[in-house]
Amino acid sequence: MTRSGMFGFVCGAALLVSTSAFALPKATEIYPNMGLGWNLGNTMEVPSDPTAWGNIVPTAEIINGVKAAGFTTIRIPCAWDSHASNGTIDASWLATVKSVVDMAIANDMYVLLNSHWDNGWLEDEVFSGKHVDRNGNQTTTDSSAVRKKQESYWKQIADYFKDYDEHLIFASANEPGVNDHRNGQPASDYKDNGQLTFTNERMIILKRLHEACLRAVRTSGGNNATRTVIVQMPRTEIDMYQFLENNYPEDPAGKGYTMAEAHFYPYQFSLMEKDENWGKTLWYWEDKTNGVSDRTCSGGTLGSKQSIDRQFAKLQSAFADEGIPVVIGEMGANKRYSLVGTDGFDLNTHLEAIAAWYGYTVASAKSHGIVPVIWDTAYEGKNEGKDDMTIIRRQASNGSNLGAVVDELTLNAMKTQFAAAAAYEGPKEGPAISESDKALWVTYNTKVSTKSETGTIRFNFTGGADWSAYNAISFEMRTEPISVTGCEGDPDNGCNGYAWTSVDMFAMSTSASTWSDHHLGSMEDFSGLLNTVTVPLVDEGTDGLSFADKSNVTAWGINIYATQLVGTIYLNNILLHKADGTVDTLASFDSAPANIQTAGIASKATYIQANAKGTGPALTAITPTRVASTSKMLVSVQPGMVIASFSAATAAPAKAVLMNTMGQVIAQQNFTASKGANRVELSSDYRGPAMLMVKQGSQKFIQKVILK
Repeated sequence: MTRSGMFGFVCGAALLVSTSAFALPKATEIYPNMGLGWNLGNTMEVPSDPTAWGNIVPTAEIINGVKAAGFTTIRIPCAWDSHASNGTIDASWLATVKSVVDMAIANDMYVLLNSHWDNGWLEDEVFSGKHVDRNGNQTTTDSSAVRKKQESYWKQIADYFKDYDEHLIFASANEPGVNDHRNGQPASDYKDNGQLTFTNERMIILKRLHEACLRAVRTSGGNNATRTVIVQMPRTEIDMYQFLENNYPEDPAGKGYTMAEAHFYPYQFSLMEKDENWGKTLWYWEDKTNGVSDRTCSGGTLGSKQSIDRQFAKLQSAFADEGIPVVIGEMGANKRYSLVGTDGFDLNTHLEAIAAWYGYTVASAKSHGIVPVIWDTAYEGKNEGKDDMTIIRRQASNGSNLGAVVDELTLNAMKTQFAAAAAYEGPKEGPAISESDKALWVTYNTKVSTKSETGTIRFNFTGGADWSAYNAISFEMRTEPISVTGCEGDPDNGCNGYAWTSVDMFAMSTSASTWSDHHLGSMEDFSGLLNTVTVPLVDEGTDGLSFADKSNVTAWGINIYATQLVGTIYLNNILLHKADGTVDTLASFDSAPANIQTAGIASKATYIQANAKGTGPALTAITPTRVASTSKMLVSVQPGMVIASFSAATAAPAKAVLMNTMGQVIAQQNFTASKGANRVELSSDYRGPAMLMVKQGSQKFIQKVILK
């Protein structure tokens, strides 16, 4: 986290140094011993004065308390630029930082010492040339000057600490790019949740900043030649991990002496302060709830069990499995004392939910090769009716027992679940894949940027196939939206300012009119990992892929609906499951199926070497053409209602479905469409982003909406 501070005197602790003539251990050897981590937040990173935000420079009493609580790693967010004159870090500041480092290492703890925000001299300047700053003003950044400053500071820090052993770990930055300006420029400049777009060009700048740190550390001598250094992905957002994966910094020490860093604050559950028209603050978590679904983080919502495991699995696959341990350098969720007295808010259930989330998150991190480090502000808001993330007492105004645990519920949940979690044992070799084992590879490229388009992969069964013995279908799939770019303005031509994708499974039985869909998610939901997707095969009216007649299936396939998309899909091992546990293979793609076809924005099917990651040939993004839409659905959103207008070529049965972001149906209506203009209304109390789909025969309209 970044926060918008002379220092106190601390008594010394024994300096633990390495006396070995050999290199320090590799990051993979250090990782298993790091355990649970804790942040010395809002202190050493405060610009100029570490006491300016209410905390003291820690004493031995506090650090001893952190260790006694069960933490074995301390992260020290640290300012340097505001403690420097003419590019030289003040000697007294280095000594103060050293005193804190020494107290932690004397407790046999690992120390992560970083370069934090510090007025954004680096983190707000991941640019080269002209750009908009965090205040919305036009500015120019000399990236070479920022890089030189980064290298100079790390050379001074590394020289000062060069004799410390592997318990001291350096971290290049904090959250590079997180303070990018929001709004005020053309819509096309803001494609990252309202922030300026982070591009490959900017990642190259960030890579060079990390390499400046690595170069400074490695050339400073002593144990720094192989000291572990942590590098951050853009904004430390997990969803941006591929930028770092694809542009990983070159380390002069060779491979094995770095870790990767992400942060984890699921916004609606963790930080969001008030309800928005696109969603509400979430007070409860999974089964720790009073039953109010729109206040509970569950299902596929960011921060739920499902999403935690999936997000961490991405980091494991990209880094841990490649010999690069991962640090969640900050994670946390606010205890919302400010909501006491709010209608529907139960504080005890909320606190149980917060504790359960912490416990599950640190346990999942451990099993995925990740070191979890919780954020701690030291501010205690309970008695003032204000939110906080504090575990350890560090402010004397709250009591003289500095270093004491102030949230036993959360701490116990973390310690218990972390201890019980299976340890990450490193990458496991999967089954051998022979050269003859192939997978299906299809690319997608929308033709225009102003309307929804469809890409289809379809298996046709002439005469009908009997699936009555099967109760589920499964397949391996990885999708990659390589380029999804928003268009600007002109809503009459279908442009809503942003792009989207939707992945749906479909089936036809008996005749073409008995078509059914099952929404799987967006392309982003299946990116980064090879997923095994399993869906029940059911009769009509049941949750799953439904059939009017399972004994006469005429087609099955996958549709990707999208605007402004260039992307790919890897598909393999499509299996049909029986109730007795046996399976039949629908397609393995080792030879090209005769009954497969592609259509729309999906390219002709090709077959590539199967692999454990679901990757294929590189694809260059192509910008779609902007033209007027000839066939479209016009949507009007009113409080509690969505109205869709569209034109049908013939009179026939139709269906309108409204789904939330987890793919759950929140409203639907069957009706008969007339030839020509049609209008359908759906009512719902749901608020936030949703997907509206209107289907009539083979014609299908789909559009993202924000429900009011």
